[in-house]
Amino acid sequence: MPPLVRVREERLPGDLPLYMHPEWHERFPWLAQGTTARGAAGGDDFDLRLFGDAPVGLVVDRWRLLRAALGVSRAAHARQVHGTAILVHGGGSPGLVVSERFDGHATDRPDILLTVSVADCVPISIVDGRGRGIAMLHGGWRGVAAGILERGVELLGRLADARPADLHVHLGPAICGHCYEVGPEVFRALGLPEPAAPTPVDLRAQVARRALALGVPDDHVTVSEHCTRCGDAPFFSHRAGCHQRQVGFLAIRPS
Repeated sequence: MPPLVRVREERLPGDLPLYMHPEWHERFPWLAQGTTARGAAGGDDFDLRLFGDAPVGLVVDRWRLLRAALGVSRAAHARQVHGTAILVHGGGSPGLVVSERFDGHATDRPDILLTVSVADCVPISIVDGRGRGIAMLHGGWRGVAAGILERGVELLGRLADARPADLHVHLGPAICGHCYEVGPEVFRALGLPEPAAPTPVDLRAQVARRALALGVPDDHVTVSEHCTRCGDAPFFSHRAGCHQRQVGFLAIRPS
């Protein structure tokens, strides 16, 4: 596998803690893409977990602020189950739409913010560079092993007539290959040689390998430099004891 193209997300201007892919920001001005982070203005946690301990009203208000900051009227989210089901979104009313048992979202329509909740798992953004379709996937090891990336690429082929060569894939802030120690069963599920004892694995590198195997060009696959567990990255980490969640987000901007 060729060396991975590393990208360090940059914070967007404004009060909300939103971090975007700087090269995509320049290349795809029709796209809203990024990851939320810990602190809003004033140092408050910007927890977007809908199924956690924070008051629902407070969390929903944060989702409203997110939509307003990105200029998108509708947001799509789901209760995630570490599977491979991907929900396709068409038209609908403004607001926050929450579905059950989906780990990915896709659309060919503008003004729909696709989101996944993460705090060590990989937020996987897939973009048809011609602007015809996008998908946002939740990449935990179970979903990656079961083929959620492959399903997302296949779905964009049907939804937007996108070939792998048309696609750009970004693997956002997630736990790094030094911090993510897992058991032999994870290596086995990912098709890797099994170690005798718990050993670190680079999940984003495995997703990148799968993207390249599907035919996505190597210069179209990028990986965040941020680890959610170590260093000074401003993101929540489940393994660091955080109950909060950030979201990876992706939308085709309204005309």
